[in-house]
Formats: sequence, C-alpha cells, structure tokens
Amino acid sequence: MASPFASIANQRVSSQRPPRETPELDFDRCAALHNTIAIYGWLRSGRKVADMDRKTWWQKRGNTTLEVLLRPSLVKFLKKIFDLPGGDGSHFFYYISRVAKPREMLYLGDLLDDDEKQIKGEKHRFVTLYMTNKELVSQRSGIVYDQVTGKAIFMPTFLHIFDLYDQKLPWQRLESILSAYIDMIEAGKAVALHESIGREPRLGPVQGPDGQTSWQEIAPSGPKVDPYTGARRSRYDTHPWTLVSYTQGDLTSCLKLWEQLFTEIEIRSGLRDEEEDPNTTPLCSRSGLSAAGVPRGFAYDLLSHARQPRIWYVAPGIRLPQASEFVNQPFKHVAAKYPKETEGIKMPFLFFRAEGTVTSKQANFRWPFSTVQEVPCGLYLDSYPNKENPFEDACRLVLPFPVGGNKKARTSDGRLMQKSHTEVYAHGINPFTLRHGPKLTAILENWLMNVKSGHWTVDEQGVSGGVEAWKQADTEEHWDKYVSAHLAL
Repeated sequence: MASPFASIANQRVSSQRPPRETPELDFDRCAALHNTIAIYGWLRSGRKVADMDRKTWWQKRGNTTLEVLLRPSLVKFLKKIFDLPGGDGSHFFYYISRVAKPREMLYLGDLLDDDEKQIKGEKHRFVTLYMTNKELVSQRSGIVYDQVTGKAIFMPTFLHIFDLYDQKLPWQRLESILSAYIDMIEAGKAVALHESIGREPRLGPVQGPDGQTSWQEIAPSGPKVDPYTGARRSRYDTHPWTLVSYTQGDLTSCLKLWEQLFTEIEIRSGLRDEEEDPNTTPLCSRSGLSAAGVPRGFAYDLLSHARQPRIWYVAPGIRLPQASEFVNQPFKHVAAKYPKETEGIKMPFLFFRAEGTVTSKQANFRWPFSTVQEVPCGLYLDSYPNKENPFEDACRLVLPFPVGGNKKARTSDGRLMQKSHTEVYAHGINPFTLRHGPKLTAILENWLMNVKSGHWTVDEQGVSGGVEAWKQADTEEHWDKYVSAHLAL
C-alpha cells in the first residue's frame, strides 16, 4: 500500500534530505509538509476534501501590519498553507491546535518587551507560529519561530518561557519539526481517528412503541477502538488526533536491543560462546506479572517476551531484580488508595534495581505516587508522568546520590544538568513535543555502547564497577558517555 505521504517524500527531512542551511524559512518545503498533515487529518476523520475550507491563512487573516513585521519568506509560507480552525474536530496535530492568529502570533514580542529591559534586536523577532492544543497545557504558547535565524522550537506554555536568545537551545528548522510529526504518524504513535470511533453515549429523543417520545441514552454507532491500529480516542479534545502510549515498533526495538546488550555482556563475561543459542526463558512469567499488579501494556509485553539473561548486572550497580522483587513494586498499592487520581494511568514500574533508597521527592515522582515516603533506586518505567503525553516506554533513572553539582553533567539536549537524583539521561527541552522521559531504547543503546567500547568492564556477574561509576556523568572526561540519544519522539 502506498504511503499517504509519498507525494512529499522529497520534502521530508531525513539524513539523506537534510534541511537547507539558510536564515530564511524554506516556505515551499514547509508549506507542502503543513498542507499534507492538514489534509491527512481531515480525511482520516471522515470528512471530504470538498468540505474543507481551502482558503490560505493569509487570505483569511493577512494584513499590512503583518507584511511589515514578518520576513518575506514567512509571509510566503502563510500565503500557501491551509488554515484549519483548530476546533470542531479539526486540530492540525495532537500537540498543535492550529496556526496562530495575528494577535497570538505577535503576543510573545509584547511579553518579552515588558519582561526584558535590555531586549536585543527587533521586538517581533520571535513569533508564535502554531498554538499548543489548549486541552494539554495552561496559558498555551506553541511553536516559536525565530525570524533572524529561521529556526523554530516547541515552547508549550507561557508559564515556562525559554531563554529564546540562547542559541544553545535545541532549535530546529520548521521543516524538521513538521517532518517529525509525519514520522510519528507513520510509526503509529500519532493516529488520526474517524469521527465515529470512541464516541461516548449521548442523550437523545427516542420514540417508544406507544408513539411517545422520551429522552434516553443512545449508544454510539461506531466502534470503541480504531480497527486498524487499536487506538482509542483521547480523553482530551485533540480530535481527530490521539497518541498511542507505545507502538509495536517500540516493543520490537527494545527486544532487539535487549538481546544485543545481554549477548555482548554474556560473551565478554565468558558465560556464553558466540555460537551458543541463548536461553529462551522469559524474564518474568505472566502469572508473576499479574501478582505484581502489572497491567497489560509495554512493561507487561516487554517482561513477558524478553529472555532471562545469565548475568545479573546490566550497568554499573544496576541489576536485574529477583522474582520476589518484581512482585514487591513500591507503588503497587497507590492505585487502590487513590483510584480517582490514578484513573487511566499506569504506576511507575521498577524495572532494574540499584542499592539504596531515596525519598519520593528526591525521585521526583508526581502526586499521588509522591505519597510513598521512600522508594528503591534503579531504572523505572515511568509510564505516564503526565496523562496528556503518554509514553509507556519512557524511563526514569533514580540514583542514590545527586548528580550535577560539578556542573559537568548534561541532559540530552546538550544543556547543563540541574543537581538531581533523576536527571541522568533526561532530555531537557524537547523541541518537538511535550516533555517526556528518555525512551528505553535510548538507554539500552547507551549501555550497549559503553560495554562495546570497553568503558564499562564485565565480570562473571555482568557489568562491574558499582553504582559509584555513575558519578562519572558529572566529570569533564566522561559526561558524554552518559547522555542518551535524543529520541524526542
């Protein structure tokens, strides 16, 4: 089956088709990407192209003031793109409601003019080009465009304004951001649903056998889930878009890296020959996962398919749990105590263990999981740090000591890390989407790299060195070995 994005294959950003190095907006390329996403979501929702308002943004909202304040390349972009209303089931993308209106576009300049007394350059150097979906944040901002450099970044809310003059921010070309959204669609992470899917029952008039009409609950006619992807409608008004908490590709990638990592460790430890077949016993039985209170999802699927390794330590001081430890999850009883607050979310799952404990405040878990006074250290699958941005394969590494005090450790976006028990491997600022934890694939890739390079040594128990080795993340010599790939999507 041909990809719905085949027509813009040459416009999508990839290693073979990188963005142009220019301070001007590549308006033709960006407009092609924008319009393709807009039409795709519109059609997938069950609407017809004939019913779509084909007027461009500029035809609806352009004016002489904007023509003066905006760069010519940005004006040309606005003259080429379709303008979805951003409501009534026609949001541009899951995170993005629509293109900003003129007043919204220029608001950031007024805000910075008030707050920064020594503002550099033009007042409207930075414009808000796209608006964050208002269901996902308070005081929404969106994709901010720098008219001087021709780069953009997703700044979700005005409650947390970035230092936009800092060129060390992970600025992107706009075509890179739009291409990333298309990548999410093709990977099955972002799904546009037909308007009939997952609708709630509604009250409506029903005529009885006696001819009398009464108001009754009418069941929706459409299916509860998308028959093609299994995706469910978001609880937030992001229609037609929803996010899948993990994809089959996420699971497959993790299982592949799991096998590569443990094969490398086992061969280096002398516990297995290169030609020898690995053990095929799963890491945890389904009955054990049920006893641990692990619901069906990414953690359940990964643990019931990943093989049991022959070693214990997968990283310095970080080991596989024993069967009894799988069952004794630190947050197992939180859902029963706070059923309303945990509805629709999964508990943080302690995947790999490390020696020591910290307070839940030091571990930075959100309420109500922060009500657990003390938690074990280790690598957690932190499924839903916020419900609006579900990434079940996101992780949180909790260390028994803080890292970052030496001002050498960095997050994955290259910025200095705040002193914390949990920031190693953190992304920092995500230029594409709402922030989420590092994906498990990124961490397993990093561990495999450190084993293959010989930076981490191996003995008969697995990776040696002890948990103190993680203090290397805050040194000039080794900080770069403890940064994950910036898998923002």
